[in-house]
Amino acid sequence: MTILGRRHFLAAAAVVPLTACVNTQPPAPPGDSQTGSPTSTPEPSPTATHPFGLTVPSSVKAVIFDGAFGVSYVRDAATAMRKTYEGLRVQVSASSDITADVAPLFADGATPPDLVDNSGSHQLAVADIVDELLPLDDLMSSVNLEGIPIEETLYSGVVQAGTFNGRHVALDYALSVYGLWHSASHFAAQGWAVPTAWDELLELGEQARGLGQDLFVWGDDAASYYAELAISSAIKEGGHDVRRALDNLEPEGWSHPAVAGVLQSLAECVAAGFVRHGGAYVDAQAEWSQHQKALFYPSGSWIAREMEGRTSHGFEMTVSPVPALTAAPTLPWSAAHAQPIEQFMVPKNSANPAGGQELLRTLLSREAAESFARNNLVPTVVRTTVPADLESTALAAQTRLLADAGEDVYSWRFVSHYGLSEDYNRLWGQFLRGDLGAQALAEELQALSDAVREDPDIPTYTVD
Repeated sequence: MTILGRRHFLAAAAVVPLTACVNTQPPAPPGDSQTGSPTSTPEPSPTATHPFGLTVPSSVKAVIFDGAFGVSYVRDAATAMRKTYEGLRVQVSASSDITADVAPLFADGATPPDLVDNSGSHQLAVADIVDELLPLDDLMSSVNLEGIPIEETLYSGVVQAGTFNGRHVALDYALSVYGLWHSASHFAAQGWAVPTAWDELLELGEQARGLGQDLFVWGDDAASYYAELAISSAIKEGGHDVRRALDNLEPEGWSHPAVAGVLQSLAECVAAGFVRHGGAYVDAQAEWSQHQKALFYPSGSWIAREMEGRTSHGFEMTVSPVPALTAAPTLPWSAAHAQPIEQFMVPKNSANPAGGQELLRTLLSREAAESFARNNLVPTVVRTTVPADLESTALAAQTRLLADAGEDVYSWRFVSHYGLSEDYNRLWGQFLRGDLGAQALAEELQALSDAVREDPDIPTYTVD
C-alpha cells in the first residue's frame, strides 16, 4: 500500500506570465521512422550523455495518445533523438484508444511498445500493470540534454504522482489546471461575475436563459468531466476529508454531505434545463466555444489547444475556480484542482526499454518543453520552460488561478488509476440526461469504489 502526501505537486504557481502566438506545425505522417539496419551493435557502457546503454542501430516504438496535444511533439523529440544516435529508427504511432491498442500487448507472448502515453478517456488501469512497468529511477538520476540532472528540473511532487506501490513507474508530462472555462469578454459585456456558490450559479442560469444560453454543455465521450467538477467542488466545500475519503475509496465517501449537496445542485441544474447535450466530444465543446450556446465548460488546460480553430472571434477563453456548495466552504473559493497529466510509461518487457527511456529523456529537454508550451498553451512539468514571449488569455488565466490558489491546490487520481473512466463516463452521461438522480448516481459511484477496495487482486494506495 502506497502512502502519498497531501499534494502531488506544487503546481506551477511559478509559471511566468506568458506571452506569443501559437506556432502549430503539421504532424508528421504516422509511423515516423528512419530506415536503418535492424542489426544492433552494443553501445559502450552507459555514460552521462548516453545514460541507458542504448544500442544502435536499433528501433524504438512509441504509442502516443492523439488528443488535444496531438503526437507531433513526440515526433519532434524522435527527430532530435535520431540526430544524436545515427542509425536509430523511431516509430511514433498515434492512438485514440490506448487501452484497445496497447493492453493486448501486455499479454503473454506479446511485446508492448517501448514508450506509452497513457492518456485519454480510455486509459490503461495502472493498478493492473504496475509490475510490468520499468522503474524510472535511472531516468531521474540522468542528466537532460542540457547536462542538468532531470530530477532537479521538475516541479516538486511530479515523481510522487507517478509512484505506485513504492515504485516510480510513470511520469506525467504536462501540468493541467482545472476549473470552469468561459469567455471573459462575454461575462464582461453582460456585467456578470463568476459564481462562487451553487445557488449563485442557478441564478445565473436563469439570466443566461434569457439570452438563449445554457449554463453547461456536455459531450458523449466527456460526460465524466462533470465528475471532476463535482469532486472538485465537494473538496472545496468539505475540505481534505472529502478528498481523502474519495481517493482512499472509503465505504461512505460518496455519502459525505458536501458530495451529496454538490450532486443535488447539479441535479437541479439538469432538472431546470440548464445542461445541454451537445453530441460528440469536440462538437459539444464547439457548442460552448464557437456557437456560445453554453456559458461554462468544466475541463483541464488542454481545452484551449483542443478548440483552436473552433473558438469564436473575441471569445477570450479563461478559467475560474469551480463554485463551492455554500458561501462558507472549508477551503477558500480560490482553491483549485491542478495536477500533472499525459502519463508516460516504459514497459519493462518491451523490445527496447533503453530507447523508451531515451525518448522520454529527450522530451524532458528544455527545447522540447518550451516547444510543447508554445504550441499547446499548457506548461510541462519541466520548471521555467514557458516561453517569456508567449501570449494567451487561457495561459495567463491558468497562471493567475494557480497564484490565487497558493497552497490550496489539491488533486486525486483514483478514477484513472483504477481504470474507472469508462464506467464514470457512462454513469455521468445517464445523470446529465436526467435518467439517473443524484442519490442513485452516488450509490453507483460508491459501488465502483467498493468493488475496487474489496478486490484482493487490486493493490490500492492511501493518501493523507
